[in-house]
Amino acid sequence: MTEDMLTSERQPTEPATTRPTQAPWTTLAVVGVAQLMVMLDSTVVNVALPSISTQLPAGQEALQWTISAYVLLFGSLLLFGGRVSDVFGRRRTFLGGLSLFGAASVLCGIAANEQVLVTGRAAQGVGAALLSAAALSIILAVYQDEAQRKIALTAWSGLGVIGATIGVVLGGLIVTAISWRWAFLINIPVCIAAFAGALRSMPALNAGIGRKLRLPSAIVSTAGFASLSNGLLRLHEGFGDTAAWVSIAVAVALLTAVTFMELGQDDPLLPLHLLRKPTYWLSSMGLLLVASVMISSTYLGSMYFQRVHEMSAFATGLSLLPMGLAALVVALAAPSVANVLGLGGMYATGTALQLAGAGVLAVGTDSVTLTIVALAVIGAGLPACFVPLFGIGTSHVKVEESGVGSGLLNTFNETGAALGIAVIGTVLASSVDTRLAAGDTVAAATSEGVASGFLALAVCSVVAIVLALVLRNLTRTPGASATAP
Repeated sequence: MTEDMLTSERQPTEPATTRPTQAPWTTLAVVGVAQLMVMLDSTVVNVALPSISTQLPAGQEALQWTISAYVLLFGSLLLFGGRVSDVFGRRRTFLGGLSLFGAASVLCGIAANEQVLVTGRAAQGVGAALLSAAALSIILAVYQDEAQRKIALTAWSGLGVIGATIGVVLGGLIVTAISWRWAFLINIPVCIAAFAGALRSMPALNAGIGRKLRLPSAIVSTAGFASLSNGLLRLHEGFGDTAAWVSIAVAVALLTAVTFMELGQDDPLLPLHLLRKPTYWLSSMGLLLVASVMISSTYLGSMYFQRVHEMSAFATGLSLLPMGLAALVVALAAPSVANVLGLGGMYATGTALQLAGAGVLAVGTDSVTLTIVALAVIGAGLPACFVPLFGIGTSHVKVEESGVGSGLLNTFNETGAALGIAVIGTVLASSVDTRLAAGDTVAAATSEGVASGFLALAVCSVVAIVLALVLRNLTRTPGASATAP
């Protein structure tokens, strides 16, 4: 990056006196590709674990941390990553996170032992948090024209869903055709292309002159979110895990402490004023629920196809592909749907689709075809939820605080993913153990456990429908969304 480009990030932006002009789509293409890669990397490794176990080799604990290290660091650093982008500049933070993510991907790909692999995955999580927080902040700062922002947020949300779902397909293909190492090394050309694209086309966005990182609050909040993620991940082993509940209790104490630390601050790290707006915190809770449904549906679907029908990793990925394609179709149609139904109505429709798909699978079925169709219905509902939730939530965020404002929304999103795996994974494991003890086969026990998991997701969808109806009412009333309750 040249000295002129670095300096230009510190130049204050002149106040707008006219309607925002439309910005070129090249910036969206760059951050969209990066977001797709980050979300893809959260699932692409899942199907590679058996190969890593035998070829590296790696023990069961190391395999667990190969997944957990990425999720834990990614989720816990999103808020601080947003603050870094507000203080040091969004483009600079994006490029720094992208560089770290690429270097960590190389480390994972050439890892000679399990310790190096887990270290690389942790570094990937840090890089992902920085670039993801900066990327959404960049979208809010660049696309200030209302029509453009709606399209940009639609693309952002849709790519996240698609990346998470096709990661399983791509992972199965890579592991089968080449090697598990390329599940990481494939990121390198993507990082290089995104870096070059950012330098070439991304505007030099101004940094916050005189603003501070607020490191004491940042350390406490990051530790709190990390402790929360760790506790939720440990609950995957069962609700009786004492260490998990201790970790969650520590998280509650730390996050309560940082809340008091941020009260009354003129330039807070934790944007408590946003949480006083009904539509912002309702959007945050909605993101938590829909992220739980998304990650848990792919997890339960994978277990069903592999353990009940003994399908290969690649065949399992192909069976989940319609879920991603349905999400893509709805994401492309999202702007038109939002214009017809409104953001609140679109969210209500998305939650209804999730309830329909989860409800079918909660009954239990031996049909692979019906399962694929039901998962596709859930997939169609995902962007119909993510798009309006990000749109409604970010509508209150000022450009100068777009990093922390969007970072907090992303934190709820990632916490939802961890919470979903913790709860649904425990429900599945408990149900399977009970059925095995009763004399069922592994296939029959897993089928029953998957149905129990989708029943829990159906309950989540019912809660989400209630949130959607409240949000729909608030967004239809002028001025209601901008006031505190």
